[in-house]
Amino acid sequence: MISSKGRITGIYIGSQKGGAKTETPSAELIADHGLRGDSHAGVDRNRQVSLFAVEVLRELQLDGFDLSPEILSANLFTQDIRLDALQPGNRLSIGTSILEIVEQRKPCRSITRIDNRLPKRMLGKCGQLARIIKGSVIHPGDQVTILPLDSERPD
Repeated sequence: MISSKGRITGIYIGSQKGGAKTETPSAELIADHGLRGDSHAGVDRNRQVSLFAVEVLRELQLDGFDLSPEILSANLFTQDIRLDALQPGNRLSIGTSILEIVEQRKPCRSITRIDNRLPKRMLGKCGQLARIIKGSVIHPGDQVTILPLDSERPD
């Protein structure tokens, strides 16, 4: 069963595509755009924010991979939500923001620079890409809730 509640453990913004991201104490999620200041914001309406489970990061670290959230280039790291079990159309609330899952995140070519084994090891465990339905400012520690599929859809 998927836990329906978790929390944000870290927020990361990058100035260059394919490059490492920098941790930030808060971020503004902008509807139909992305995270203010992130290199992916405004580029693709359906790939505005990337999410990654901190549990997967820890598992990879325990397997001997030298990884940090910054290197994995995801925007939001979550805890206690099985991100990879979510499907396109699932919605999450983070504070007053609402995100909609659009597709499973795939290992990008840039992680082969870290370790050639990573793409295969991360397949199916790379998190999700989402679009921002309703924006707000978010912080580490904010609650993440999977919204019921039949919840009202204002868009």
